[in-house]
Amino acid sequence: MLDQPLLTVILPAYNEAEVIGEVIAEIRSVMTCRIIVIDDGSKDATSACAREHGVSVIRHLLNRGAGAACMTGIGLARKMNWQRIAFLDADGQHVAADLLVLLACMEETGADLVIGSRFMNGGNTIPRIRRFFNSVANLLTNTFCKNSYSDTQSGFRLLNRHAIESIDLHQDDFSYCSEMIVQAEQLDLKIEECPISVRYTAYSMSKGQDFQVGVMTAFHFLWKLIFK
Repeated sequence: MLDQPLLTVILPAYNEAEVIGEVIAEIRSVMTCRIIVIDDGSKDATSACAREHGVSVIRHLLNRGAGAACMTGIGLARKMNWQRIAFLDADGQHVAADLLVLLACMEETGADLVIGSRFMNGGNTIPRIRRFFNSVANLLTNTFCKNSYSDTQSGFRLLNRHAIESIDLHQDDFSYCSEMIVQAEQLDLKIEECPISVRYTAYSMSKGQDFQVGVMTAFHFLWKLIFK
């Protein structure tokens, strides 16, 4: 539709009141787009802060997990006939200007799913524990893939309409990152990676997967994949 923006940016968020306004402002400084916050049962003022910055909010009554928030966004996009959606982490880790990088990659390659890879950009300073966890997660995920991916756990992703209509996630936790890739391959969707920048702060390091959560996420992913 001519009156639709080029892109809808979806921000899955859990207790991000401290930074959600800055993330929204940064996205708007880069491009004109629709922004939707999926508040995954936050206990703080995430929803109120997002609405104060003029964006729509879908709120889960309970904290269901990052995968559930992502699927809520995909389901909304499917219903509203949005043609392209991007997912960014709401903790300020991602650089909004890289939305243009993912869009360019999709245009140039015809990809259905573009994943922003932290490890394709040699200028990124990534904490050792995050590098270790991601290397293990990559190994596990790529075992079930036809192709090999450098950043299977990246939350920075761009989906076109084909991917929106096709992908149907079942894992509510962080293992959705791996599930989406494996499922996309099974559906014969074209997947591309492109380099993105990333910034780690004390705040963003307190978010996401620590080692214990990472191990449990990997276990759940393997268990559900093998015994589904």
